[in-house]
Amino acid sequence: MRLENELLSSIVDKDKAKDRDKDMPVKGVCIGLYWTAVESKYIGMSHTYKTGQKIYIRNAGELSSFSAVQLAERILSWEPLEASIGVAAMNSLIEPKGTLGNIKTYIKNHARGKTLSIVGRFPFNDEVSKIARKAYLLELAPVGDELPAVACEDVLPRSDINVISATALINHTLQRLLELGSNGINIVLGPSTPLSPVLFGFGAHILAGVRVHDKDAVVKSIMQGVKKFKLLNGLEPISLYENDQT
Repeated sequence: MRLENELLSSIVDKDKAKDRDKDMPVKGVCIGLYWTAVESKYIGMSHTYKTGQKIYIRNAGELSSFSAVQLAERILSWEPLEASIGVAAMNSLIEPKGTLGNIKTYIKNHARGKTLSIVGRFPFNDEVSKIARKAYLLELAPVGDELPAVACEDVLPRSDINVISATALINHTLQRLLELGSNGINIVLGPSTPLSPVLFGFGAHILAGVRVHDKDAVVKSIMQGVKKFKLLNGLEPISLYENDQT
């Protein structure tokens, strides 16, 4: 989990005298059916990653008594729901800066005539697949023409563009997926995406995440069971490009 550990290190200032985020209080935690949000310095989101196992959250009902960094440390958990909380807390400590706009436009403009791999089920998969010369769609539980997730070892190294769901950070496969996609452009996409330059050091080229501008609207959407990203109110898509860091 080198990627996860470096993300954790990045949110704690090495200079203890200036380490103001270490004890940053958690103002609120919202865990919905499909999305999780944590409010501290900012409002961070993640996918609520569930499995068929019995759901159990450590310190349920008392999560806001922890500091944001303490909750962010749960990103190291192998329990998906715990890691979801950790990712949201991590994102609540990272400034949501980037270029406003949906990354789908970039993907459409660059996928034409190229080999494209998409890890995750996004609403634009069919649309961009028709533009690409060859498209591979990968899912943990594949249906139709989708490939099983293990096919990533074969198809990502052969792809010009790789769109990778940030949910891979929660199940600890993101670092490997970025390594496999090193021959192409790696785009990490989704509300779980940490808008942190740390990911550029692991092979990401574009980070397509979100910025919350209306807390009440987002919380209402989460608590009332909104699943589709486009129906989540109170946030906007933003992208951080590696080239912008130079």
